[in-house]
Amino acid sequence: MPSSQPFAGRVLKDYLNRGVVLIDKPCGPSSHEVAAFARNILGLPKTGHTGTLDQDVSGVLVILLGEACKLVSFFPDSDKKYVCIMHLEKEVSRQDLEKAFDNFRGKIYQTPPLEAAVARRLRIREIYSLKILEVAGRDVLFECDCEAGTYIRKLCFDAGEVLGVPAEMKELRRTKAMGFDEADAITLQDLADYYWLATEKKDESRLRKAVMPIERALALKPVELSAPLVSKLKNGLAPSLNEVGPKEKFSEGEFVKFLDSQGNMLGIGSVTGGGLKIERLLSF
Repeated sequence: MPSSQPFAGRVLKDYLNRGVVLIDKPCGPSSHEVAAFARNILGLPKTGHTGTLDQDVSGVLVILLGEACKLVSFFPDSDKKYVCIMHLEKEVSRQDLEKAFDNFRGKIYQTPPLEAAVARRLRIREIYSLKILEVAGRDVLFECDCEAGTYIRKLCFDAGEVLGVPAEMKELRRTKAMGFDEADAITLQDLADYYWLATEKKDESRLRKAVMPIERALALKPVELSAPLVSKLKNGLAPSLNEVGPKEKFSEGEFVKFLDSQGNMLGIGSVTGGGLKIERLLSF
């Protein structure tokens, strides 16, 4: 689990209200329902999530807590990793499976499945790695490391088309999302247990270890502001590039995170027109 020592002095209520927790989503509830469960467990006014998982899919789901929900659009839609069981209507050889999978390594064309809540337009996605882990009769266990927006359900269907054997996705688990691995995720029961320990037994250590401060979870270039510049930001005025450092440090269009001298995030800015623009401010 990630260490949260730099923010150990933040009182628990504020710590949770500016945090991110990785939940190992079970099959059954929707991503929205899992976020609601987390909200109720922690007694927060608001929670959200990034990278929706279908109800019948398990694995890494990033839950945003409190103020962190304001920053959902600034989390990168990064690469994903999945483990899937593909079911075939009849058995095929391992050799034929490997040949079929060769067609889906690298850049592929995909049309989202009917179940997807997006426009069904042909798109290009990249499969970085596609590895067969085990074959048991008509079931094929494989691992897929892919670009965000790749539909594994459609990948199974298309692989069946190449094989000449109807195929479908039987089970799917997301093992990595937004740079976070399943090893860092906890269950909803864990979250409830850690919150009980914190509130009833005054042992906050496990909860603080499980919840990442938003400052650590959001991987953007930091811009530390002096006290006068923090006051300026509170009044809705972005600092100039000259006030925060050499212009060479910044690239046009990139997002940055504004921090005070204690490392607390104040908001998000962007580099535009040779200056800085406020994109989103947190309550502070």
